[in-house]
Amino acid sequence: MVVRIQLLRFGCKNKPFYLVMAADIRSPRDGKHLEVLGYYNPLPGQDGGKRMGLNFERVKYWLSVGAQPSEPVQHLLFRSGLLPPPPMVAIGRKGGPRDMRPVDPMTGRIMNLEKPAIADPEKGNEDDGADGAAAY
Repeated sequence: MVVRIQLLRFGCKNKPFYLVMAADIRSPRDGKHLEVLGYYNPLPGQDGGKRMGLNFERVKYWLSVGAQPSEPVQHLLFRSGLLPPPPMVAIGRKGGPRDMRPVDPMTGRIMNLEKPAIADPEKGNEDDGADGAAAY
């Protein structure tokens, strides 16, 4: 039996409220579930923040036994600090080839894999030779 951590939708039209649950992958979205792990309210409260409550121990347990989070749950778990950021790639212009360089999820900028060489101004250039002229 494959277990997936997914969202169960409650609420009325234009006012969603979700429960985070562990369920069999074959069950429908609002169907039978194994365990309720928390909740997520995407509508801002009076303080302006989104409301989310998770039972971290049970989420860690289900992830350790092989449960797969759905994509929205994966983003929620990243925001709560349980999972590393999901893999992202920079999208090129429409119809063109994709840019496969990794993107930093916090800033949206393309990450540099190589570290630039930093020259020490104190040391100077020691491989020039005795007279200081560069050998080409």
